[in-house]
Amino acid sequence: MHFLSKKEINLKEIIPQGYVDMHSHLLPNIDDGVKTVYQSAYIIEQFRNLGVKKIITTPHVMQEVWPNTSEIIKSKHQEMKRVLSTLDLDIILEASAEYMLDDLFYQRIKANDIIPLHEKYILVEMSTFSAPINLNELLFEIKLAGFSPILAHPERYSFYQDHMDKYIELKESGFLFQLNLLSISGFYGEKVKNKSLKLLAEGFYDFAGSDVHNYHQFEILEKGFLPKNAEKISALMKKNLSFN
Repeated sequence: MHFLSKKEINLKEIIPQGYVDMHSHLLPNIDDGVKTVYQSAYIIEQFRNLGVKKIITTPHVMQEVWPNTSEIIKSKHQEMKRVLSTLDLDIILEASAEYMLDDLFYQRIKANDIIPLHEKYILVEMSTFSAPINLNELLFEIKLAGFSPILAHPERYSFYQDHMDKYIELKESGFLFQLNLLSISGFYGEKVKNKSLKLLAEGFYDFAGSDVHNYHQFEILEKGFLPKNAEKISALMKKNLSFN
């Protein structure tokens, strides 16, 4: 690919054939993502138009805020699949969850009440302000249950941003890293953008995800990236093909 001759590379130009978006909030009225089936269907259609083959949408599961049960998520998923079938949209929609590493997650993992991502992964997140005190215990339980943890948007955790050694520790302990593509665009601010670029340059990321919650975020994502970053982003996105 020869991106450097262009001023900006839009997302459609770098999406690999068969791409799977593995982090989004597109089940309606279940968390801070889309609110209606119409919003969801429209954004999913736009992803399809970009060349996305499959979406694994991942609603929040978070104690006291969005304590979604597996049954609620599965029900919403089936509802959206019926809508997409009616609209004859040629895209696969699967559902997992983005689990906050909190007491509710501990209860769910102990009870084997988890909706895994592509059978063997669990997408997890932390508070943006501090890591859980029992992080090692939670990691142990994830591994004991036979899963590999994917840490969503590590570039966004303010308590790690100035400590590259902490990112190394997380990787060595068994966490896989998922880049939020919106981070590269600067959506969350310059500090997050700069950290995401550093982690990308040093090869920390294993997967990429949109983390799209609404159409405004989709529009920002669709605009794409600076040419100097496009090659590495495209290479990372190819790793998502393993979710097919």
